Amino acid sequence: MRKPLIWSILDANPNQMKPVILAIIVVTCSIDLCAQGVFSNGTNTALERVIQDYPNQFRNIRGALVIQNARATDYESNVKIPGSQSCIVSQSNSSGKGASWKAELLTSSSFSDASNKYTEFYNQIKNTIIKIQGAKPYILTGQYSVPQRNKTYQAIILNMLPAAGELQKIRVEISLEQQGSSWKLQLAIYDDADQQLVRNQ
Repeated sequence: MRKPLIWSILDANPNQMKPVILAIIVVTCSIDLCAQGVFSNGTNTALERVIQDYPNQFRNIRGALVIQNARATDYESNVKIPGSQSCIVSQSNSSGKGASWKAELLTSSSFSDASNKYTEFYNQIKNTIIKIQGAKPYILTGQYSVPQRNKTYQAIILNMLPAAGELQKIRVEISLEQQGSSWKLQLAIYDDADQQLVRNQ
């Protein structure tokens, strides 16, 4: 009786098994990376680049003009979170100093899907190491809170540690907001004083 293929593989000698095992590992890793979707290692790299330009009010990562009104001027961001729907730099027109950065990560009609991504994104960026030239490395930290279906707006605020130097007032906010029948997942980076600018975007 002929052995099934899997038995033949298991009976093979160790040298023959090495390519088979390696192939299985490669396929498994590829599937896992595809499943990560928008949240990949590129997310941490993009996040670091945006924060590095915070002291310059994001001037070095501004792209094309998107819209201008009495309150603010919005520009396309040249640094984007992989898979995001949009990334915008907003410059306040009232004070001339305030600036913020925001990425729309996901829009879903399913609260379950959106809340899972909310949690996944938090796990992706928490404890990210941010390196600024001429300063000691910072670490991004914040307290997780479970999203609630009955709240139309909820957010996790992450801060930079140590709380010193140019980045002591920076806030990194992951938010989940209900808009009509949809849930929107967003990431914002702003100064304490510019929180209202982000809320009005």
